[in-house]
Amino acid sequence: MVAVQPTEQKPKRGWIAYLYLFSLIAIIILAAVFLNKRYPNLLTTFLDQQKIRAFVTSYGVRAPIILVGLQVLQIIIAPIPGHIIGFVGGYLFGALRGILYCMLGVIIGATLTFWIGRIFGRGLLQLFISHENMNRFDRYVITKGPFIIFVLLLLPVTPLGDILFYLSGLTAMPFLVFLIMAVIARTPSNVINNLIGAKAATFNFQQWIIFIIVIAVFILLFYLNRNRIEKIILRFVKLSD
Repeated sequence: MVAVQPTEQKPKRGWIAYLYLFSLIAIIILAAVFLNKRYPNLLTTFLDQQKIRAFVTSYGVRAPIILVGLQVLQIIIAPIPGHIIGFVGGYLFGALRGILYCMLGVIIGATLTFWIGRIFGRGLLQLFISHENMNRFDRYVITKGPFIIFVLLLLPVTPLGDILFYLSGLTAMPFLVFLIMAVIARTPSNVINNLIGAKAATFNFQQWIIFIIVIAVFILLFYLNRNRIEKIILRFVKLSD
């Protein structure tokens, strides 16, 4: 007598997926309404360097904490330009302290947005996409994605901006690998912004050429080591065939 193997029942994910998506959209809308009512001039403040300076300095000894918080907020609310925070950090605290505060904000902001993308976004993808397709997506991202993500994070201006932090959370990329990439990639632009804010550098044509060369070297080093980086990632990620 041949034993009959029980067939694996696939979960009925249809209504769960749409409920999950509806709840996520509702939370985003409610958060936007709350922020708009609580801080009606928040966006215009972020777009005005003078207003940000006045806002940060009004907190006195707590000003560094406020600057870090603003850096985190501008990462979470991706359309807000981050270079203004760097200018203000360098102007108020000097180049070195400004860079440290801004990079601390980058670490916190990147961590939060990555895990928001990982917990909510990836969970949503898994409801709509089959296991096979999800595995195919993960394999492609691990072999091709890190280099593309690194280059886009490294460039001072990209169409995606800080949305890349959220998108990285959708992938199977290990958090620590992502965070190291984000810190390395975001350091050059934060250094430039804080130096300009501190008036430690005017950045003439020759200095911008040097900056571009530094960016190119970063990209080249990552490209030359892409296979090694892929192997490191695969140590932490188990992909089924």
